Amino acid sequence: MASPAAKESILGTIVTYIGVGIGFLTTFFILAKFLTPEEIGLTRLLPELATQLSGLGMLGMTYSISRYFPFFKDSPSNPYRAEDGPNHGFLYYVLVVGGIGALTMVLLYVLARDPLTALYSKNSPLLSDFYYAIIPLTLFTMGWTIFELYTYQLLKVAVPKGIKEVLLRLLQLAVYLLYAFGYIDFPTMVWGFIGSFGVCMLVSGVYLGRITPLSLRHNPSYVSLEMRRGFYRYTALYTLTSVGITLAGRMDLFMVAFLDRGGLSSAGVYTMAFYMVSIIEIPMRAILSIASPKIADAAKEQDQQRVGDIYKLVAFYQLLAGLLIFIMIWVNIDNIFGIMPNGEQFEQGKWVFFYLGLAKLVELTLTCSHTVVSTSRYYHWNIYYTCCVLVMSFLSTIFLIPALGTMGAAIAMLLTNVVSYGLQQLLLSVKMRVHPFSRRMLLLVPLTLLAWGADSLLPRVSSVWIDLFLRSAVVGVVLLVLLLLMRITPELMGMLEGRLPARFKK
Repeated sequence: MASPAAKESILGTIVTYIGVGIGFLTTFFILAKFLTPEEIGLTRLLPELATQLSGLGMLGMTYSISRYFPFFKDSPSNPYRAEDGPNHGFLYYVLVVGGIGALTMVLLYVLARDPLTALYSKNSPLLSDFYYAIIPLTLFTMGWTIFELYTYQLLKVAVPKGIKEVLLRLLQLAVYLLYAFGYIDFPTMVWGFIGSFGVCMLVSGVYLGRITPLSLRHNPSYVSLEMRRGFYRYTALYTLTSVGITLAGRMDLFMVAFLDRGGLSSAGVYTMAFYMVSIIEIPMRAILSIASPKIADAAKEQDQQRVGDIYKLVAFYQLLAGLLIFIMIWVNIDNIFGIMPNGEQFEQGKWVFFYLGLAKLVELTLTCSHTVVSTSRYYHWNIYYTCCVLVMSFLSTIFLIPALGTMGAAIAMLLTNVVSYGLQQLLLSVKMRVHPFSRRMLLLVPLTLLAWGADSLLPRVSSVWIDLFLRSAVVGVVLLVLLLLMRITPELMGMLEGRLPARFKK
């Protein structure tokens, strides 16, 4: 039998792909038909801004929850005690830190109203009309993130993925349809969009309560002075790091809305390309949710070998899945814009997708380095990494967007990922002797190029749908056959047959 963690990862991936189907329907048929590029840009920019503010309000807990939960988890070596509460009061501590962060974030955001609205007033004036709407959206995002991360520590992935990928999309689809058919106006649609995050936060909290008791009971004496000091240092560092990494990761979208003459309209075109790229990272979301707690456990036990094994395994399968999806989309990119309502408004995003896709492949391969560093004694490295990412992202976007527009933003993202992830991996290789590279990983690129080459032999079919299906089938089958012939995916075959290497079950 496959391990429970492996089953959760597989179920999480399946659920995520169901959500992708809903998202594809919503984005490429509902939004493209009934919303203008400017309105699409707004619906994308609002949650991105909320994510930035949430990263500030979380005070580094996006990383510290994974690092510190193993010290609180009820286990045979650290059994439950009634005076400490479930998992030794872990929920109380994360909610207190989150509450402090939320109050700080709201205060700073209110005080920064004038400079922020001035920043977007020229090219994206619609954003100013919903300035304060970002506050409840941010609070919903924070609460949801805390519940979700706690659930991941319990190695439950499928239901949280279902909430994020399916429930959220269904709620938003309902809101979009109400707007499309004239039952609500645009401001009401935006508030309904925000409310969907609140519903998902509540559902996520209810599910967490079903798998572990939710209690604010805690014992202050359980948290030693040494652990408290370590948490303060870690939190101070990762408050800046998490905000910096998130900001750098989405600086392209913000800068497009700010620097490009099209403003939110250009952001809408960029959003369409970015949505296609987000499909590439779907396997990463489920795999990392399981891998991060396992790396944290291995780091706690100082098992460097297992950390390295997990890192290599995750990097290989993420790159494999990412390359397959990237090629599938790229060979059909013209077909995709051809079946979209008003596709001509968004087809300028073709090369935006290409460069963003390459950037995402770099991220897929090396993103687990964040978890490895965060759970090691070298966690302070991430402050240097964040500074590098921010500087690289800012300089590349500010020079390339005015010259190349949305494509410049995509190229800037690729350059930023190559330089920043490359530097972080260099540090890991030198200091910890940990890296994700293997001989079989080197085979993935030529195998993918061969599958891509098979597409060039196909004639163009007049029917867009038939052409899309034919190209997808041929490329997929060729790559699958090549992988089977090369025998470089034994873990995947073993998982499907109910087997998994023992070191990954811990």
